[in-house]
Amino acid sequence: DGVKHMVMTTGTPNATDRGAQILCESAFAVKAAVDLPIQGQCEPPDDDAWFRRMRDAGVDSLGMHLEAVTPAVRARIMPGKASVPLKRYFSAFEAAVAVFGPGQVSTYILAGLGDTPEAILAMSERLVDMGVYPFVVPFVPVTGTPLEDHPAPDAAFMRAVLAPLAGILERGNLRAAEIKAGCGRCGACSTLSTYEKRPAP
Repeated sequence: DGVKHMVMTTGTPNATDRGAQILCESAFAVKAAVDLPIQGQCEPPDDDAWFRRMRDAGVDSLGMHLEAVTPAVRARIMPGKASVPLKRYFSAFEAAVAVFGPGQVSTYILAGLGDTPEAILAMSERLVDMGVYPFVVPFVPVTGTPLEDHPAPDAAFMRAVLAPLAGILERGNLRAAEIKAGCGRCGACSTLSTYEKRPAP
């Protein structure tokens, strides 16, 4: 059927492992049937030992998604998820990169929720320095959701983020094409990988 990799995501089924146990069980079952690269997606679990457990179960790359990069925007847009502080995300990123390797841990950042381009780029630089791939995508409002009237970022805003971000990724030696599985590798939600392929100005 042409499938080359897959994403497993859980939401947040509990406030302890935050979905890591389900990812372990699911990845193990899939790998028992087919050798397909898998990205697992969860919030930072309560114990960093889950990262090795997920990898040993068959998860090849991991996504832990910030969504927004400044505490004020996080608290306003996603108060539940913001209950996990940025400090915990960064300690989890460090522990996960030690298990999965540089470039195999990524985070979604939704541009257009209220963070400035400068804030997104500053956060991206910090992430890249740790070996975490910042997958920046434009926010898209969906009818019937609380943010259905929130505007999407315009093309100029996205260029102001993605063009310099491609340079940050190049300097950090991180590339979408080298992610084993997941959203960054697919790239359909963002033009970031296109900017990565452009020659430097």
